[in-house]
Amino acid sequence: MTIEMFGDVRGWFHERLTGCMAARGLETRAETTFYLVELLASVVGAPRESLCGRPLVMILAEATEAEGHERLRLFRTLGDEALYVGGFFADHLERRGVTEEYVARLGTRAYETAGALAQRSAQEATRVEVYRELAACFAPVARVLDDVRESTALRTPQDIVRLYDKWRRTGSPRIAERLTAEGVYPTARKTDTVH
Repeated sequence: MTIEMFGDVRGWFHERLTGCMAARGLETRAETTFYLVELLASVVGAPRESLCGRPLVMILAEATEAEGHERLRLFRTLGDEALYVGGFFADHLERRGVTEEYVARLGTRAYETAGALAQRSAQEATRVEVYRELAACFAPVARVLDDVRESTALRTPQDIVRLYDKWRRTGSPRIAERLTAEGVYPTARKTDTVH
């Protein structure tokens, strides 16, 4: 077993992120990859209550009512929070009755709006294409963030059983892929019929 030490958490996230992107065949602009690494690194030292502290719909309401640079900041924050939550806490969302599709729609809309607003901002003009790319591939990027989370999680038998139970409920091909990677090969269940 080799333990690698990184002097900077950004290097560690960059390695994990680019590895997971390559495994999924997802390519992004270098600026977008850098943005994602910074997003992940910013979460590491953030106070727990600041992470997903407000419902996404509340951030959307504030962003919609805001003006100027504050409007751009809030739409960017909404996109970032939706991406982080959709990638790292998809299971938590499901338990609360929030679908991944809903989060993806909010995040996509937020990044589209941030991109449009950034065109008019000298401070944010360099991120226009980053926001556009994140809007265009929000769901695949969220899946990559889920892969990053999975690659860092300690796997216990209970984790795998929970994942298998989730696959049985949803039939998700993505979950089937994760199970296969853990050495569990789910097969379609025959339905019971009553005569």
